[in-house]
Amino acid sequence: MLELQLIFTEAHRQLRPRTTVPEIKIEFFPFAGLNHTVRRHENRLMVRLSDMFADAPREVFRSLALILFARLYGQAIDNSYHRIYRAFTLTEHMQERARLARLKRSRRIRARGARGVHFDLELLFDQVNQEYFGGALVQPRLSWSARKSRHILGRYDATHNIIFISRALDVAVLPTYVVAYVLFHEMLHLKHRIRVHDSRMMVHTPEFKAEERTFRQYEKVKFWLDRI
Repeated sequence: MLELQLIFTEAHRQLRPRTTVPEIKIEFFPFAGLNHTVRRHENRLMVRLSDMFADAPREVFRSLALILFARLYGQAIDNSYHRIYRAFTLTEHMQERARLARLKRSRRIRARGARGVHFDLELLFDQVNQEYFGGALVQPRLSWSARKSRHILGRYDATHNIIFISRALDVAVLPTYVVAYVLFHEMLHLKHRIRVHDSRMMVHTPEFKAEERTFRQYEKVKFWLDRI
């Protein structure tokens, strides 16, 4: 911990060379994800780091310290520090560690059920799976969302292996193919896993986007989605 204290002290001096370094208190905390916080209380900085970073290399801690302090003080830092941090967090080892932590520590996901008032997600999944995936996808849990969100129409939670579809789509006026498309988009996440490229996560890879456009009513769907 002493070495970590020195790293953060040096980072603070680098960012704010003309100010006295305040007392810096650092602790590891069991966050549900790769989260870190810093807050100022009088002349003390309270730093909480994800306990999943306990064995991180020195250069990662240095980059993280600069990132946190830059955010706190509203200052800009060289992008190389962000690249060092991202490269570490996006390794398979850290991603798996984060996945297990989210699974263990996050609040239990409450599914609302696949059968809505007008659409049954399980029936739609089977139809879309046969038509576009040759029946190859294993069905995850399917659920309508708790709220009628018009901003997030669908979401795949990889940690809990569940697809949520916004309840705003469970209306009689909407053509079935619109709901099927939103479900199709989330099903593509089952097939096209997240890829790391240039220290960044690619959620929608070029292959994902190309296959998304194969949906038969793609243009008609866009017309409807713009009006939801």
